[in-house]
Amino acid sequence: MANYYATIRTNYFGVTDEDKFREIIDSCSAEDTIHVFESKDDSGKFGFGCIGSIYGIPPGENEDDDESDMDTFYDALQNILLEGDAIIITEIGYEKLRYLISNCIVITKNDIQFVDLRNKAIELAREMLNDAAFTTEMDY
Repeated sequence: MANYYATIRTNYFGVTDEDKFREIIDSCSAEDTIHVFESKDDSGKFGFGCIGSIYGIPPGENEDDDESDMDTFYDALQNILLEGDAIIITEIGYEKLRYLISNCIVITKNDIQFVDLRNKAIELAREMLNDAAFTTEMDY
């Protein structure tokens, strides 16, 4: 059985409260350390990334569920995101050559959406081929 290996990185984005942002990152559960990056252009923007998967924010002590929650993590980031900016969390991963994963979570003040590169590529192929039924196998 093979293992899944992921790498996660964001763009640089503005926050309304740097201390709260760092608190969110510090409270997040992940496979490895989540590193915070500061923009080098003095814009005051931040990014983050890690080798491995991010699991989310663990539930509080009074919660029955012991699973970390990605929705809570995304909501917390959304709450401190600077108006007019976006957080793009990109994950690239693989399990040997069985499959490759590339997706993004895009967070704005008003919305959170998931984008899968493979699905977008198939949609584009259908459009280019003018064949709405086109499908293909990308894993083994």
